[in-house]
Amino acid sequence: MLHKTVEETRVFFPKAPAFRQPQLGSLEWARHNDTRHFSRKLRVLPATFDAIVTLIENHPIFHNESNNPQYAVSLQLAIFLVRARHYGNAVSCDDVAEWAGVSAGTVVLSTKRVVVALISLHDMVMCKPTNEEKIKAKAYAGSKVCPSWQNGWLSVDGTTFPLFQKPSHFGEAWYDHSSNYSLNAQIVILPHNLRIVDYGLGHTGSVHDSYAFESTQIFRDHTAFLDEGEWLWADSAYPLQKWCVAPFKRPTNG
Repeated sequence: MLHKTVEETRVFFPKAPAFRQPQLGSLEWARHNDTRHFSRKLRVLPATFDAIVTLIENHPIFHNESNNPQYAVSLQLAIFLVRARHYGNAVSCDDVAEWAGVSAGTVVLSTKRVVVALISLHDMVMCKPTNEEKIKAKAYAGSKVCPSWQNGWLSVDGTTFPLFQKPSHFGEAWYDHSSNYSLNAQIVILPHNLRIVDYGLGHTGSVHDSYAFESTQIFRDHTAFLDEGEWLWADSAYPLQKWCVAPFKRPTNG
């Protein structure tokens, strides 16, 4: 009998529950009274936050058969956004757990669940621009520069996503010009609303933008996005093409 009891016991020396003073109350207050604070913490507006919750709350990953119910989807999304918002020590599981008033394990599980739910929306949100969006983007470009340049209605740029630590394989290849180990990303957007319509991921942070750009769909088949006489804007790091224009190209002598 004693042997069975020992085998079934998960905690031999139980401790008092850790003291937790969550800050979610201030976030809920900020939602209605201080949107600037809400946006600073989660990097989205309250309306955007609510829209994301509506899109992911019915995903099966939030509805398991466990006897222990999950936390609300809104709380799990807030945990994920706080982790995505920060970098370094501030994103540690313990710090986020103290902020949310949950366990470190809940922070890890909530992050994984939200990522799975967001990835499931990929094909719905990552789509080619509609004709209406194209017209608005051209009007925006024409109003910001001149009517002759309105056919440049897309833009591309590169950025990097810092990694937690130096990768074990080919670690130095991930070292970028900002002295971080990072992942290169190429982002193609509509200038009037900043919606992402194409992207490229997977290259190391040390890769030049012009090379990483070759992994995007628009580079492989620009006619799928652009008609004859249309182009996307880029900076001097990108190759000049009829469909890829850099307004200011640095001269070779300086």
